[in-house]
Amino acid sequence: MKPPAGFPVDFVLLWVDGSDPEWQASKRRWQEAAGISTATPAEEDANGACRYNDNGLLRYWFRGVDRFAPWVRRVFFVTSGHRPTWLDESCPRLRVVSHSDFMPAKYLPTFNPRPVHFCLHLIPDLAEHFVLFDDDTFLLRPITPSLYFRKGLPRLPATLRMTAFRRDRNWHRILWNNFYEVNVLLDVSRSIQANGRKWFNPFVLGPRLALSNAIRFRLNHNIPASDFGHLPHPHLKSTFAELWERCPATLERTCMSRFRSHDQVNHWLASSWNLATGRFWPRPPPRQRFVFDIATKTIASTCSAIRCQTTPQICINDSVAADNLDHCLPLLRQAFEDILPGTSSFEAD
Repeated sequence: MKPPAGFPVDFVLLWVDGSDPEWQASKRRWQEAAGISTATPAEEDANGACRYNDNGLLRYWFRGVDRFAPWVRRVFFVTSGHRPTWLDESCPRLRVVSHSDFMPAKYLPTFNPRPVHFCLHLIPDLAEHFVLFDDDTFLLRPITPSLYFRKGLPRLPATLRMTAFRRDRNWHRILWNNFYEVNVLLDVSRSIQANGRKWFNPFVLGPRLALSNAIRFRLNHNIPASDFGHLPHPHLKSTFAELWERCPATLERTCMSRFRSHDQVNHWLASSWNLATGRFWPRPPPRQRFVFDIATKTIASTCSAIRCQTTPQICINDSVAADNLDHCLPLLRQAFEDILPGTSSFEAD
């Protein structure tokens, strides 16, 4: 059967069981060896327990794929070696992959998702077109491959705006590191001009965004430090291989870092590279709210967004802002259960 997109599309999901005592002990040893403390809010946000929590919602990620994206060729479930007891590894659409199966030994163990990102192209049999998920991003309603790819290209937000620089925010620093790499290695201004129909097209982007891009390009000819949003992200495997050829020192430095730090890049670099080389199909930014924190003050609106399925994708953000998890998590599970009852083909029970 021919894939609906005309080419196979895989999903990649990164997951860790942060409750595993052996894993916790290993993480503590490496943190102490690296002199990393999570005492400050910034370090807690970057490398604290909130980044490794299993909040009990993983079943609903698999159910969402099973019900809402049956056209996906394979799901590559990437872990440090953990397996949920309920996962059916005999499912023909599932490949469980440990870090040691594809990552060079010198990068392991890692407690940093960025080295994993930059080694994904080494996974055997991974499709050229794949969508990268974090374990806090979920599907809420039926989708087609066109949400992620069009004409063989990843759909990316074509927004020429500068993201604010905040020294204390790790992900802000990473955006600007990505920005630096792209602009050092490419003639971005010429590429934007050559792909003007993507950057300035009012019929695709809408008149307001197209005009905004045109004005901003006149003011600054460089591609911005794009914030792609905490959503499932379309990628081309060949872009990662090309980045290793063009900026190997930067990727090596990132991959040798077992924890997040300000001097790294992340997988958004691949998307910035695709934007800067014209290998993308433009889309406007999402109009609906899609990121929700796990917190008492937002739990009602989060559960409502899940049940009403107001957006095709959602991020349930487990960050340092999370509170009252004993109250919030059962409500979230029930909301997901309401739209995704029963088991999926990925579940053994």
